[in-house]
Amino acid sequence: MPTISLATVLVSALVSVVTGYIGALLNLGRQRRAERRVYGLALLAEIKAIQRGLLRYKARIDRYGAPGEPSGRLRHELALWRRDLSVYANTSGRIGLFSVRTAIEIIEFYHRVRWLDARIGELSDETLCTPETFGQWMADHRETLRRAQVHARFLSRLLRHEVPATWPEIASALRSGRLTRPAFRRLRRAPF
Repeated sequence: MPTISLATVLVSALVSVVTGYIGALLNLGRQRRAERRVYGLALLAEIKAIQRGLLRYKARIDRYGAPGEPSGRLRHELALWRRDLSVYANTSGRIGLFSVRTAIEIIEFYHRVRWLDARIGELSDETLCTPETFGQWMADHRETLRRAQVHARFLSRLLRHEVPATWPEIASALRSGRLTRPAFRRLRRAPF
């Protein structure tokens, strides 16, 4: 009957622990990348929807923002996109999946969008009835709107970099000719 040495038992136990730990780490990393990709793409889609909403919002301000317009009509027309903020509102706890810079930019962008929404409530204030104060309010609002639009474009580019394409998407883009060599090099440098 073969004898089992203590060293054999210890080595096999150590190998089992190490392979189990490494396998769990690899699985956790794969799951984290998948979650970051799904959440990033959902946020990107939501930011694109907000960008379209900002364009409609700017058109409404230009149409109804003349001094002397009834503020109730303008307030009704500037109702913002509460339903377009659902991805961020429901999954803001996962913002740690991104880099610190991207997380800060996301928080600042959504703060700016909510601030625009909160400023609409000021239209019912009686002090805005004068043309001077209304004109100043509109100028401030237009500037904040312009900054939100610029921030949305910047954040879209940042999220596209944070959520790189998968290998099958890269191969498909290369085969179809949609991806050029410099763009492929940028994708290869992106963290997977």
